[in-house]
Amino acid sequence: MVKIKMSHALSAILLLMLSACNWGTSDPTLLDGGDPPLVPAVQMTVQADTSAPINTVGQTIQYTYNIRNTGTVSLPGVITVIGATVNCPPVNTIGDKNEFLDVGEELTCVSSYTTVQADLDKGSITTVTTANVNGTLSNEVTTTINTVPNRILTLTKSASPTTYDNIGQTITYTYIITNSGTLDIGPTQFIVNDDGFSTPHNCGNADTTLAPNATVTCSNSYAVTQADMDAGSINTNATASGGGVGPSQPASATVTKNAGNSSGLTPGSNKQHTVQKGEWLWQIARCYGAKYDTVRAANPQILDPDQISPDTIVSVPNIGSAGKIYGPPCVGTHTVQSGETWTSIAQKYNADPIVLQTVNKNSMPVGSILKVPLNSAGSTISTPTSEVKALTLTTAANPQTYNQAGQTITFSYSIKNSGNVTLGPAQFTVSGSLFGNTPVNCGAADTTLTPGAAVACTSPYTITEADLTVNSITNNATATGAGAGPSQTASATINKSVTTLSLVAAASPLTFNQVGQQITYTYVIKNNGNITLGPAQFTISDSLMGNTPFNCGSADVTLATSEMVTCTTTYTITEADITAVFVTNSAVASGGGAVPSQPASITINKE
Repeated sequence: MVKIKMSHALSAILLLMLSACNWGTSDPTLLDGGDPPLVPAVQMTVQADTSAPINTVGQTIQYTYNIRNTGTVSLPGVITVIGATVNCPPVNTIGDKNEFLDVGEELTCVSSYTTVQADLDKGSITTVTTANVNGTLSNEVTTTINTVPNRILTLTKSASPTTYDNIGQTITYTYIITNSGTLDIGPTQFIVNDDGFSTPHNCGNADTTLAPNATVTCSNSYAVTQADMDAGSINTNATASGGGVGPSQPASATVTKNAGNSSGLTPGSNKQHTVQKGEWLWQIARCYGAKYDTVRAANPQILDPDQISPDTIVSVPNIGSAGKIYGPPCVGTHTVQSGETWTSIAQKYNADPIVLQTVNKNSMPVGSILKVPLNSAGSTISTPTSEVKALTLTTAANPQTYNQAGQTITFSYSIKNSGNVTLGPAQFTVSGSLFGNTPVNCGAADTTLTPGAAVACTSPYTITEADLTVNSITNNATATGAGAGPSQTASATINKSVTTLSLVAAASPLTFNQVGQQITYTYVIKNNGNITLGPAQFTISDSLMGNTPFNCGSADVTLATSEMVTCTTTYTITEADITAVFVTNSAVASGGGAVPSQPASITINKE
């Protein structure tokens, strides 16, 4: 028997002829009395580069696609990948550098993908891809990459004072819980577990919500024990949790025993103190650890204990009788910086935040100079009347996205009495940057808020045409009422939603030669927007398939950003197609309330 060695081109042409004659479907005819059947087959593997953790928006992920001819015949044509935007080099750059992907040859393609917020929200990125070599489709490959959890709590812990010298002395621990992730956490009750205390304690309200980078602050008091005096230091660890997140990393604060009286003053002695500018009688008594009532009685010449002229001589009897002796200076100053709070400033100077707020009349504009009661934290000396009127505001928006003019966004507010005196009855109000110069009334006109109590209200906002020209809008709000406020600024941001579908179509085979021949069309619908679509029924409208759209996927498909759904249908070649010598379709994808996709088309030719 004489064997004939066929060229790549002749092999491919013969394969197409055999396919057109419906040969080799179940019992392929062997060529040349013993050659293997001509079977086209493609195998694809996909590898994603996950050497770096996927944890931020804008990261680039590199994909590699290895496409191999695993059949028994060379395949001509351009190689593409369905389901991703992939860069494939020409087939004539590999192997024997002809125009065919020969048996056993492998072509490597690459693509890149940039992460979006929805990828972090979902916790993973999934792609579904298929190689197409001249109408021969490979296996479908699903590639899933896990993203790093984006709900993270971090904790800082500080102590005031940072030294102790007697049993029963109070150490105040301050905890700041920060949302270090990229998603809101809450509303929930945040909790601190500190091994210096027998039970956990709540931090913030039971309905606290932390936006990314937002914080909630709380404190707990600890009484020095004999064991602490013996040990010489107190060092405890704490962790934070809440909303199903945590525990945080451990945070610690060390408090050390003060071996002696660092002021150099003798406990029990009497001190003649020269008043410095800004000092008042209570703080002078506190400075020397003396009883305020005793100091007040020893200085009848002082008519107003809160207004003492500089250089006045004040008698301070029995110093150290009511607490630690710190000595001068008793009062300092601090220039307010952006982002500072009463608590953060107090911590810098071992000061009591309530006293700090009171002596500065609850006002701390950036750049102003505050009077600071040094070392007033944890004082056991009775404090003169310290009324603090303060409000704290929280806000949220529903829904958190918008897509058309006239849409209504509801902003909700909660005004909390964060001072130490009852406020009202009064009308509390909220001023928001999106609502012009007219404040929104919150609660009734005769609302009364006890310390820690809150009043809630809402205000609607209508999306404008101008809002559609930007990607997001923010409402910055403050609260006032009953002589308190304005509160700190509370913000709520909503994002413009983009609902867009893309469609890719492929056909197999890419040629036809007789009436009744079946062409299989494959469609891949992708969510190219920035919000999740569905659950919904996605559909395809194809000019070849008549006037009725057909379903793609199940009726309850949900597509997160960049996710896809795939479906197929068949078309039967007609007499008209034979006459026309080619067939071109035009397909559009719809569903989930998204804008219909751009048309996708593919042309198949008569052999």
